[in-house]
This record gives sequence, C-alpha cells and structure tokens, in this order.
Amino acid sequence: MKRMSKKLLLVIGLSVSGMAGAVAQQQGSGSDGIWSLEEAVNYARANNLQVKRSQLNKELTQTDLTQSKFGRLPTINGGASYNFNYGTYVDPTTSELRSEQSRTSNYQVNASLPLFMGFQQINSIKQAELALQADEMAVLSAQNDITIQLITSYLNILFADELIKISQMTRDLTQLQLERTRILFDAGSVAENAVLDLESQYAADNLELINAQNQRDISRLNLIQLLNLENSADFQIIVPEIPEPDQDPVLVDAAQVYDVALQTLPAIRGADLRVLSAAKALDVARGAYYPRLSFFAGLNTFYSSARDFRFAEEGQLQPTPIGFTDSEGTNPFIIYTPATTFRRETYEFFDQLRDGVGKNFGLSLQVPILNGWQVRSNVQRAKLQQRDAQINADIARNNLRQTIEQAYVDALAAQRRYVAAKEQLRAAEKNYGNAQLRLNSGVINTVDFNIVANSYRAAQSNLAQAKYEYTFKLKVLDFYQGKDISL
Repeated sequence: MKRMSKKLLLVIGLSVSGMAGAVAQQQGSGSDGIWSLEEAVNYARANNLQVKRSQLNKELTQTDLTQSKFGRLPTINGGASYNFNYGTYVDPTTSELRSEQSRTSNYQVNASLPLFMGFQQINSIKQAELALQADEMAVLSAQNDITIQLITSYLNILFADELIKISQMTRDLTQLQLERTRILFDAGSVAENAVLDLESQYAADNLELINAQNQRDISRLNLIQLLNLENSADFQIIVPEIPEPDQDPVLVDAAQVYDVALQTLPAIRGADLRVLSAAKALDVARGAYYPRLSFFAGLNTFYSSARDFRFAEEGQLQPTPIGFTDSEGTNPFIIYTPATTFRRETYEFFDQLRDGVGKNFGLSLQVPILNGWQVRSNVQRAKLQQRDAQINADIARNNLRQTIEQAYVDALAAQRRYVAAKEQLRAAEKNYGNAQLRLNSGVINTVDFNIVANSYRAAQSNLAQAKYEYTFKLKVLDFYQGKDISL
C-alpha cells in the first residue's frame, strides 16, 4: 500500500508538472526572450518533439484499447446485388430454371455475436489496458529525459559563461601587463622579446575567450533545439546563484537512491507494465487452441422481373375429343370440358421484397484441428516476446542502478576535486600576484610569467568545472529521489 501511494504521488506530481507546462505555454513562457530553468522544463514537457511522439503513441494505444472493447459487440453487415440475366438461369425467387431475359436482385442483412472465443477478447482488453498504462509511463519518462537534458544544457551555458568571465579577466590582465611592458620597452628597461611574449600570450588568451564563447553558443543552441523553438535571436536564460559545494556534503547512499527510484521512476514502472502486457498477449495466443462459439442471424429477400401473377379464367364448354370408345371399340364418344385461360399481372418490386422475406438464426461452432502450426507458432512467438519484455525490464533496472552509482561516485569525485581546485586556485592566485610584481621588477622574464599566468587560468577553469559538475550530479541524485531539481 505504501509503494502504491508513492507511485500514485509520482504520477500525480508529474501530471501536474505537465499541466503546468501547458499553462505556461498558454501564458507565453519566455515571451520576453529570457527563460528560467522552470519555464524551460515546463515548456519542453509540452512542446518537445520526442514528448509529442510518446503522447501520440499513447493515443494510438488508446485507440487499440477502444477497438478491443468494441470487439465484444455483434457485427452487422448488409449486402445487395442486382443482376441482368440472358439465356438459362435459376430464378432466385422460385428456384425455377428459366431461359429468358430478366433482372433479378437480392438483399440481405447478417449479424454475428461471439459467445466464446477462448477468452481472447477478455485478455486482449487487459493487454491493451496494460499497454496503455505503459505508454502513459513512457510519456512521463520522456518528460523526465527531456528534463535531465535541459538541466545539462542549462548548466553548460552557465559553465560557459563562467569560462567567458575567467577568459576575459585573464585577457584583460595580460593586456594591462602588455601595456606596462611596452612602456618599459620604450624606456629601454626591457628587451623587445618581453613585449613579443606578452603579445603572444594576449593572442592565446583571446583564443581561449573565443573558444568559451563558442562553447556557450553551442550549449545555447542545444537548449533552443530541446525547446523546439524557431525564433531564437533574443533567447536568453536567467543566471541563478549556484551555491558553492559544501566542504563535507551529505550524500544519500546510492543503494537508498536506487530503492526510491525503483518505486517512483516511470521508466521502471513502464517496463514492468510491458512485461504484464506481454503475459496477456501470451494468453491471447493460447486462446486460439479453444473452440469458438458464435450466434448468427440473417434476413434476406429477392426480386425477379420474370416473376408475375397468373389468374385462371373458365369459359364456355368446348368439345374435347378424346380417343375413348366402348368396350367393343365401335362407338367413340366425346367429353366436353370447360376451356381455361390465364391472365398475367405484374408482381410489383416492393411486393416481391415483402412476400419473399427469409429469416434464419443459429449457432456456429469452430473447433481447431489442424492449422499448419500457426497457433503453436504464435504461442511460441508470444513467449519469446514475453522474455524480451522481461529482459528489457532487467536492462532498465541495471541501467538505472549503474547511472545512480556513477552519479554518486561522480558527485563525490567532483566535490573532492572542487576542494583541491579551490586550494590550487588560492595558491595560483598568490603566485600570479607575486609573478606580476617580479615581472615589473625585472626579476623574472615574460616566459616564466606566462607559465604562472597559464597555471592561474587553469586553476580557475578547474574550479568552475568541478563546481558545475558537482552541482549537476547532485541534481541527478535529487531527480532519482523525486526531489525538486530547480536551480
């Protein structure tokens, strides 16, 4: 009961998030060109093409479920034919053999109701219901996947912005040092190679800035494409405050995170539902071994242009010679009989249809005896598909476990790397300040100064990378625990 409550809360929560995305879209998320992470996530949940495809698949499965339920209703079909006859034919209204030109037609309505189909109809409905639930989980899973991708792209933009700031600051410091060195060179205090070395370093710093800007543009484009936006000229994101990683963070054990994710993650629930759906598909295939019993009924009528009414009319007595004689054979006698004539009248179309109505009903039983091993092959195929669904569910669990374990280890490694990078930056910053003073005093040359400057820039980059990687891994762990993943 507790597990079911967790699953229900997750489905409700994710559904509310999807509804919030639709409302945000109607209200114009990012209409001013500036997007927060929450706005981007809500918008993508409703507009991303992969999410739309999963929703379309769910609608198709809903159609299959509806058709499975309607399969229990009777089938009713009507038919009609109109024939032109020349020569010899059998009149459908009288079953007489005729040899004349005529027109005939017949009309019929037939109905059939399945009574017993080897439980295939019931199992088909259950299979479609489970498949629909699995597709609903697939929609939520697609929304979760797009959420993780959005957070990755969003953090990549923030990281690229951080690198741009570092590169700009480093380039500006190099430019100031270059200007001072040029003054000293003009005064004859330093050699020309000092100026050339700093000019080379300035060009390298400028290249680093361009690379960081390119990285920011690429990450920005990835985010725009995930949002399925076309007009992106004024696209911007809100830059939130990313907290510094704690020195001693409290991380939930990976095994605990995995246990929670098993109960709440739609991808796992969807995989389990597909296993159950495959089991029902196996029951459907086995149902073909059973006999099939159906009720049928029909209504039909006919028309023939050659059919008419004949009325007999008696006239005056007429002598009719007959070859009878007396016992001696000498006196023939004559018998008088009334003369009979016939009057024909047209048998109207609708009168024939009304008078010729035929009705039938009954039961139909079909017993499978030999069908080329089709049923056996279908059952075997359904068994293999059930095993495949189970393997896919095991793969989903294994991938989830590996992802959580990797995220946990990466979070710990990023936190340790952040601590080390912070110490490295503190030392590199002091070394860089001393190198500036020593370069201005002529104690060291520009080559040694550039080495120190590059180490300082690398320490800044390492610290920023460790910070954002640590933040992302923590968000991944929070996501698998069902926590808020907003920045």
